[in-house]
Amino acid sequence: MASRGGTHVDDAVNERRLKPIYDNLDNGNYKTAIQLADKVLKKHRDLHCAKVLKSLALLRMGKSAESFTLTQDVVAMKPSDEPTLQALSICFREMQKPEQIVDIYTEAVKVCPTHEDYHTHLFMALVRVGDYKRQQQVAMALYKVYPKNPYYFWGVMSILMQGLTATDPKLANIMYLPLAEKMIEKMVKEERIEAEAEVNIYLMVLDCLGKHEKALEVVEGKLGNFLQADLNSRATKRAALLGKLERWPEMNCAYKDLIALLPDNWFFFQQYFESAFALIDKEWSLPEDESEREKVSSTDHTVQKVLDFVTSKVERENQKVSEQNNAKKSHQLRAPYLAQLELLLLMTGRSSPEAQRIGNPADLLSNYFAMYGHKPVCFKDLRPYLNLVPSEERSSFIQSLLDTVKLEKAEGAEIAFATEAKQMQRHICVVQMTRHLGLHSNLSAEETLALIKELVQRHQRGLSFGKELLKTDLQYSDDYLLIAVHLLLDAWQKSGDDSQLFMCIVILEQGLKFSQSSHHMKLLLIRLYCLVGAFGPVPVLYDGADIKHIQQDTIGYNAARYVIAVGHLSKANALYHTFLKFYTVNHKDTTEYIITSYKFGTFHKIPEFMKFRNRINHSLHFAQTTVEKMLLELYQEADNGNHTLQDMVRDMEIVPEKDEIEWDNLHDNRDLGVLATWVPPERHLSTSQKEDSKAQEATWLRLRTLFLRALAAAAHLVPKSQQSSASSPATTNDAASKNGEAPDRGVTLQRLTEEWQELLTKAQEDPVTHKKFPIQGPPESRTAEYIRNQHPAVLVQLFRLVSAVQQLQVGMEDATKTKDLQDSIDKDLSSITDLLTEILKKSRRSVIFEEGESKKFDIHVLSELVVLTETMTFAILLTSVMCKLLKPIKNAINKRNKKKKGATAPPKPMPPVFERFRNYMESMCQIGEALLTALEDVNTTFVTDQFSQFNLLGVQDSQGNVFDDQDAVEKEMWKKIQESYEESTKEVGDVFKKRMAFLKTLKL
Repeated sequence: MASRGGTHVDDAVNERRLKPIYDNLDNGNYKTAIQLADKVLKKHRDLHCAKVLKSLALLRMGKSAESFTLTQDVVAMKPSDEPTLQALSICFREMQKPEQIVDIYTEAVKVCPTHEDYHTHLFMALVRVGDYKRQQQVAMALYKVYPKNPYYFWGVMSILMQGLTATDPKLANIMYLPLAEKMIEKMVKEERIEAEAEVNIYLMVLDCLGKHEKALEVVEGKLGNFLQADLNSRATKRAALLGKLERWPEMNCAYKDLIALLPDNWFFFQQYFESAFALIDKEWSLPEDESEREKVSSTDHTVQKVLDFVTSKVERENQKVSEQNNAKKSHQLRAPYLAQLELLLLMTGRSSPEAQRIGNPADLLSNYFAMYGHKPVCFKDLRPYLNLVPSEERSSFIQSLLDTVKLEKAEGAEIAFATEAKQMQRHICVVQMTRHLGLHSNLSAEETLALIKELVQRHQRGLSFGKELLKTDLQYSDDYLLIAVHLLLDAWQKSGDDSQLFMCIVILEQGLKFSQSSHHMKLLLIRLYCLVGAFGPVPVLYDGADIKHIQQDTIGYNAARYVIAVGHLSKANALYHTFLKFYTVNHKDTTEYIITSYKFGTFHKIPEFMKFRNRINHSLHFAQTTVEKMLLELYQEADNGNHTLQDMVRDMEIVPEKDEIEWDNLHDNRDLGVLATWVPPERHLSTSQKEDSKAQEATWLRLRTLFLRALAAAAHLVPKSQQSSASSPATTNDAASKNGEAPDRGVTLQRLTEEWQELLTKAQEDPVTHKKFPIQGPPESRTAEYIRNQHPAVLVQLFRLVSAVQQLQVGMEDATKTKDLQDSIDKDLSSITDLLTEILKKSRRSVIFEEGESKKFDIHVLSELVVLTETMTFAILLTSVMCKLLKPIKNAINKRNKKKKGATAPPKPMPPVFERFRNYMESMCQIGEALLTALEDVNTTFVTDQFSQFNLLGVQDSQGNVFDDQDAVEKEMWKKIQESYEESTKEVGDVFKKRMAFLKTLKL
């Protein structure tokens, strides 16, 4: 007892000594924490926790190497006290070395085999690294010492996870899953099941094994009594299992009972219809056996019974409404009325003559509109059923709805406006349905422009109903403005008149002033500003849309697609950093969620979290961001100051021989339907278009990945003695393989160049590459434009040149042996400069051009110049590689000629390749200077031209602007575009000036 008391006193004393260090760590005073830790360690050298806290402070100060060394010193002592182990765990989590946590708790358990907390910490450490087999062993060892149900089921879940992640499905079905089933059945037989979580894991195992009949017995039996966490949880699980077993009669009855309990649950109605129509298709009839007949006597297995059931629910709601004539209205259910429409849709799809018995589609839709037309959700509810109205009746159907809205014209007014918010919402719903039914497509250009102006005016009038709204609320009339912009975008796509695109921006900027939280307006503005080459306003809009967490992966593509393409390099760095931070943190966060699931017994969530983590880790957007970030760093920093291309490639750990991307596991997590649209179904983004968009993005990613690897292979060709000041022995390759032999990077470069050329040819011939998508869908990838402007052709020839220059090292003593190779190099050098000159000539044009009597804005000039700058930058980097490869050859020839100085034989002449290469570099300098001038011309254009002269009258009539303060909003838009273009040309120009300065330093 005295010993235990003494230990407790020691712990309290140590805690008092360490408390100031903890406080300073929590407050971010890391230097003070280190000083305090050093003071404690001077007096108490064996106080390992103080050393770990010092290590943690060093880690947070960025001194990771020093921090890791300190932690290893402590680990070597095999500590077993809880404060030290906890501090080490924090350190290793922040170092992202979870395997070290496993090691320290493994040793701690050996020292204290009966310490329950150490066993649980070891289990959770294994969860972090995903070692399911050891999880199972630790959990069962823990259960033997402390026989508690949670520990037992930790082991069961670990076995289940081994089955779910097994590469061989047969192994899972033969060994892991049956073992998990037997372990649970043992607890069932001994009647030791204590919680719902334990029943749920039993159901998970049975589901994985496909034993749905047995799972149904569990739900219906004694264990089913544990299923109480959710409302009607047991009944819902039973109904779902009946569906999996295709026991349609019982499933039908089960969902009828659930609908009776929750008559507004739309999912229950959908499952009810699935079971009912399965019975109708099979022409099922009631069984003759009396006992079996009684079980399913209430089954709806005919169209008439289904219709009666749905009608009864609708009539019940109608009766409820009629009983509330003078009473306060209660919540009216939507699901029964939608079920009526869904039944009509299903019957119509089956060409059933009995569909007429349900009712006229227009009447049913009108009835629903009468009840819910004042709610913003009304259009979304009715959208799946609007096409039930025959095309010849659609105009009259819309007119009948307009008549029920009862808009009134003020005296002398041309437009009838709503007098209250609900009336306006009903009218908005009618406009949405009009667009969805395709009636806007029949309008002439003049009628379309008149409707656009009307909708903008309705939006302005509707603002009066939202004066009391908070800044975070959406204005009631926002959809008027969005539909007007969509109509104008349709007109732009038909006419190709970019002035209409700018007018869309003006209208949205106006709307955003009154509805500052409208994410639909912000996301559409992001797309439109990017289309006109102005990324400057995007970060404010992007941040204002409050895009966070998983949305970085699902919505981030809207900004990421354009940021580099229009030359905003600093914003690209910031944006990529935000994306990559999310992806980095995601693994840590999902691990914590999985650990929490084990702690609280929510085992059914663990596979979901694993699947989620896998989708994020293999995200297409993640892979694109990673590659683009590395290329951007090379673009900005390589061979700039102390950062050589070779050093950066090595620091990035790019292995040219290895493709890090798991192409077969890539997931396209983009939300391609995030932008609002009310177009007809035939204009919706189809599944095939989504697949085409994914294929486009995957092709672009392959191109960029191959280019990055080829660039790294070229960089590795430079001997180490020329890469930096380090006095390492010269060698052509610096990366050793596992066998201790360096891979032949020259062969690798040739292979990658061939792969890149093949991919380019395939992409150019593939029609998917050139496909375009709706403006509210995904943006097209950069592949088509990139190939069309011949940038890959330049880079392919440069890679081949690098390979050819490397080959000159063999047999250079006799110039005649390499004559053909030198001639080939000469042709390639001339071809590269000719191509670059041609590309520059096409792209070097004014941003402002005249068309007839009006001025127009060329939205493509900037993006073309930016991508040409990128191509020129990488061309200069590859030119530097070739220079470094040629220099040793020239030096060797000069050295031999000096030795022959006194000899009678004349010195050997310098091979002509060096003179040709010097001419090539002079031409590159001239092209680069011309490109810098072109970038400066863009800024000059913005300074000298007045944007008020632009033709933005395409949506105006003789009476003036579309809205009152349009001129002010136009000026504000042009200011944003001007500032964006100036920022872009300055950033790109500054980077390229450094490249040009570097090019001029290259000498042969």
